[in-house]
Amino acid sequence: MGNNEIELDDGRDRSITVQARDIDTAAMVAGEGGAEDLDPKVAEGLRRKIDKHLLPLMCFTFVIMIADQVVVAQSAILGIFEGANLTQDQFNWLATILYITILALEYPQNLALQRFPIAKWMSLNIFVWSAALMAHAACTSFGALVACRVVLGMCESVILPGFMLVTSMFYTRKEHTQRVGYWYMAGMAGSSFLGFVAFGLLHITGTRLMPWQWMMIIMGLVTFLFGIVFYFFFPDSPTSARFLTPQERSMTVQRIKVNQSGVENKRWKREQFIEAVKETKLWVMAGFAFLSHVPVSMTFQKQIIVSQLGFNALQTTLLSCADGVITVIGISIGIYLSCIPAIGRGYATIITSIPPLVGSILINLLPSENKVALLFMYWLSFWVSIPYTIFLGWVTSLTAGHTKRTV
Repeated sequence: MGNNEIELDDGRDRSITVQARDIDTAAMVAGEGGAEDLDPKVAEGLRRKIDKHLLPLMCFTFVIMIADQVVVAQSAILGIFEGANLTQDQFNWLATILYITILALEYPQNLALQRFPIAKWMSLNIFVWSAALMAHAACTSFGALVACRVVLGMCESVILPGFMLVTSMFYTRKEHTQRVGYWYMAGMAGSSFLGFVAFGLLHITGTRLMPWQWMMIIMGLVTFLFGIVFYFFFPDSPTSARFLTPQERSMTVQRIKVNQSGVENKRWKREQFIEAVKETKLWVMAGFAFLSHVPVSMTFQKQIIVSQLGFNALQTTLLSCADGVITVIGISIGIYLSCIPAIGRGYATIITSIPPLVGSILINLLPSENKVALLFMYWLSFWVSIPYTIFLGWVTSLTAGHTKRTV
């Protein structure tokens, strides 16, 4: 047997020889730890330990990511139009450019996640996006802001696929939807936090910088400091997680063997890529993800929409704090429904798609003078993120093979 070949048991008392580069890291670690099933109490304790170390980092990453994405939306009433000499059309393009960049670069970022250590690559992107965010404050033209938004989108496009990969490495399929829900609830809470920051900045006077510039600098610094924490404490995979003992690493791999999806393989596999491209369900999921993001553009316009309902700048900023709270409540309901065996993730996705549809219809039908009802319908339309959150956990559960998951 060659130096690059490894002999494994195929599970039927027979040995097979494979290339070392083709072996998932789970197979190596599981082979070292034995084939015994974990005691349920031990498995539960291990899951709690993983939650304790992973979820705070993942949730706060989503807090700053969502906040950094919508920071320009808050800047709409903090003086960015005057400070950067923007027209309304140019302002609209700042959101479009961000999401086009995310869409264009998400797959290349997926390939990088497979090639490089996940945590280290994500940390590098967080550092770069913090610099891009702070650079917004120096922009006095549309072109300069576009350049910053492109860099921001390039870096933020790594977070969602990276977290989906890590979730599939550490958690069983039944646990995926809840964990994805936790990140998104944290992200929505982040938008509320940003509203309070904006409210405070509106009271700053007598400085050379405008409130929107202070917003960019503050959020950029927070992102940079968090990037340092992320670099040192976020794991690349269960097999290298420093918060787990060698025995716990092996048990983590054993715990998720029910997924039958492996953990990690740094080699890009052409056959898995072709299988993913040919699989109908993945195209259906891609279509759902695309359509789910169409209403997201409204979040970029939310400050303008609320102000046009008749609220002043301070009122608009305070009301934006409720956006996240209402969305957190909705996602909690969605997760609860998806965990009920009689409903499941499919029906939960359908059920939670109804409220935002109703809100979107009524916001166009209600009379303009009824601003309280319009405000509530506007908040209800934000529940469009609930079915997408359930869907993300579903996708993570349905896909096996590291290369296929990156597609």
